[in-house]
Amino acid sequence: MSWPLGALLALHSGGHAPLDALVSETHVARALETEGLHVAGFGLWALRRHARREDPIERLLRQPKDWTWLVFAPLRPHDLPARDAELLARLAHGLHGVQFLHWSVAEPGITFTAFSLRTTVVRGTPMLLPSPPRPDGTLSLPAGPLLPDLTRWESVPEARFTAALIEGAYVQRLAGAERGAFTNVDVLALDGGTPVVVEVKRRVRSEAHAGDALTMTVTQAGTLGHLAAAGAEVHVAVLVSPTGSARHPEEAVHRGRWQAGAPMIRPGWGEMHVDLWGAAEPVSLASLRRAREVARASTPVQATPPPAPDRRVRRSSGTPTGSFFGKVSPARGSLPARLPEPRRLTSFSFEYAFLRAWTPAPVRLGGRLYPTPAAAFLAARTLDAEARDALTGALTPGSALQLARYAPVRPDWTTRRDGAPVLREEVASAVVRAAFRAERGAQLVATLPFLLADLDVWGPALEGLQGAEYLHLLHARRGELAVQQATGMAGCCARCAWSRPGPWPGFAQCDHQDGAAGTLACVGKQACRGPGGAALVALTTRGGPGFRSKQAAHRP
Repeated sequence: MSWPLGALLALHSGGHAPLDALVSETHVARALETEGLHVAGFGLWALRRHARREDPIERLLRQPKDWTWLVFAPLRPHDLPARDAELLARLAHGLHGVQFLHWSVAEPGITFTAFSLRTTVVRGTPMLLPSPPRPDGTLSLPAGPLLPDLTRWESVPEARFTAALIEGAYVQRLAGAERGAFTNVDVLALDGGTPVVVEVKRRVRSEAHAGDALTMTVTQAGTLGHLAAAGAEVHVAVLVSPTGSARHPEEAVHRGRWQAGAPMIRPGWGEMHVDLWGAAEPVSLASLRRAREVARASTPVQATPPPAPDRRVRRSSGTPTGSFFGKVSPARGSLPARLPEPRRLTSFSFEYAFLRAWTPAPVRLGGRLYPTPAAAFLAARTLDAEARDALTGALTPGSALQLARYAPVRPDWTTRRDGAPVLREEVASAVVRAAFRAERGAQLVATLPFLLADLDVWGPALEGLQGAEYLHLLHARRGELAVQQATGMAGCCARCAWSRPGPWPGFAQCDHQDGAAGTLACVGKQACRGPGGAALVALTTRGGPGFRSKQAAHRP
């Protein structure tokens, strides 16, 4: 096994589920190749930006520009094989904001070079027009030797496995994409001159519930909708496996049954799910097409059209309209109390500019006083005394990054020591703690219940204090300060008998006896929907009419 694969597995923190999905995706890709289709040798990802457009007309017109498309390959766009170049050109011609990322592996990391992609049409055929290359960052990898066990995914080729890990690491660590706002295209192929997209789902169900609908995220559904609008033929292949096979993805493929499906919007709920249309055995493009045609032919003719879905929900979700989402499943009973999605602070500007690592906030480190948290972090990155002295006067990002670019990086900056945190991580945490104290710390707590989501990325020198890593540190520090503040507050949710430790720092989970309806009746819009549908409220939220103090609850 090559060095980067072992290092990437050590870096991977998403659990087995994303890697297990590669097994079923590889099975579908091989089935398409057997039919004579060309399967893409590059990876395609979609990132959904959290645009906040109040005007519905503007939101509708600008919707495609709220998505970024990332193409990953170990080759430059000029060096792609002819069929890959044709497939990419046909897709990119109908999409907006396509970035090509060429990755190359060289110890101790992976270097990314970016190209903006445009297309032109020559004699009726789209052609790629890449921009000049520009550096896009380096991903540092832990040192080996690393020999993990890969028998769980033995059917996945090593090249595909490595590429998937590299793509996921870039999206989460360098692009700083927020959880739930990105997805990859599972299987991409070319059938003649038509791009074919297959979304592969794997679900473990008992025989009695094998036909139940499956949920799908808004980002996944929106990605498929945009690809369909760009001219791709889109299918959903669902592997329904029996209970007990989840721990063995290879076994799940052999024991499971393939079904064809399609994304649907349920009226009133604004929820995206996958309806199963019928068997697609053995899985292939022909069987998926056949199942779709049978399902469409068996749809009864209605005297009156079904009620239209809530257009406001569809627009705000970023899901394009069109024939791909034409079928609507019936609503299920009365609507329950619906917790709102968590609100996100997507721009650290104006009154929230204090959250930026470049905003003036004196930080003392190693006997020197630096003007910003970022300058202090960059100073700790080197042992050069002259560079550290110069950074004490660096008041702008440009000047600080220029100094850091030429300063030698200390050898222990990214070295992991016997399971202890990397020095870079320790410094980043210390800098954030030093920057957010007293009044500035109170301002940070006051941003609750917003989730912090400004994914600013400045370059490799600031890795550890930018993007998702910086937001993680801010959330952790805010949670710590919120606990301290709530300790001295009477009548806040942290002191309520219904509260439990929440999954996010600074939030409590409300287990009100009346469920979500009781939480909403108590604190209203201050509550939000957390992982698994849990009702979450900020620790410092003032309790409403449903508040019940822990002291009163424990009285005899």
